Amino acid sequence: MNIKIETLFEKVKDLTATEFPVREFTPITEDTPLLEILNKLGTSDLPIIPVIDKNNEYIGTITLRDLLFLFHRLHTSLHEAMSHQNISKLIASDLININLPIIYDEDSLQRIAETMSKFQSTVLPRASTRNEQIFGLLYMKDVFTEIRNLIRKMASEGETDDKH
Repeated sequence: MNIKIETLFEKVKDLTATEFPVREFTPITEDTPLLEILNKLGTSDLPIIPVIDKNNEYIGTITLRDLLFLFHRLHTSLHEAMSHQNISKLIASDLININLPIIYDEDSLQRIAETMSKFQSTVLPRASTRNEQIFGLLYMKDVFTEIRNLIRKMASEGETDDKH
């Protein structure tokens, strides 16, 4: 059975962020030391860590890629970098990336895909509305899983193209 591609596109076009699962996270504070950040990223499947300020408000993220670029810019290995006093004194607020956009519940799949592509990120912070704090993370693999589930549902409901 072949899925009607036009029908699939119509259904996918209507998807919003609310259709996708939310991954919970544990944020770090702006004064978290670099070594602790590296440990958290190294022991987690998360490539991103949200950062909160003293008022528990989201202020940005630190991504694994941000840290790799930091060491690359310094032309040093992680071991060499940590032996330098200046590097070992870095804290989250020194490393924060405020450019990674937040995905909101009403955002379309198109905006999600464009944002992930533009920022080369497979994970984005998520909030219900622009007036609320982030409450989770949206993963690209969860988006693909939902699209796969939609295709399976369409196939089981007989929304197929009978032309062979």
